[in-house]
Amino acid sequence: MANTTGPGVGLLIFGLMMAIFGGVADSICTTGPSGNGTGPDCGGFAILIGIGVVLLIAGIVLLAISFSGGARVIQQVPDPSVPPPLIQPVVVQQTVEKEIVKVRCSYCGNLCDVTAKNCPSCGASIA
Repeated sequence: MANTTGPGVGLLIFGLMMAIFGGVADSICTTGPSGNGTGPDCGGFAILIGIGVVLLIAGIVLLAISFSGGARVIQQVPDPSVPPPLIQPVVVQQTVEKEIVKVRCSYCGNLCDVTAKNCPSCGASIA
């Protein structure tokens, strides 16, 4: 993390000096004698005051960041004494049971599947 105390103090002092100098110069300019009945052009000093105030605020912000510690990044380090969790494969076992029901043909006595419509041996209808 960069130290922002030095630049913050520098901006604070420089901005304060610019604002004070601009204010004093503007005050002298506006109260000074006018040449031909019109007031002097003192617009440059107002810009100097504005820039001084902006630098002053930037210096205050840098000092506030520096004294608050700024942004901190916290990185979590794993504990070497704790082993990582073991990932066990999941084995899924499935048992399929199939029942085959047979019926006797009433004509020839052959065993036929219950789903059959005709006897495979004699061709008679199984009802």
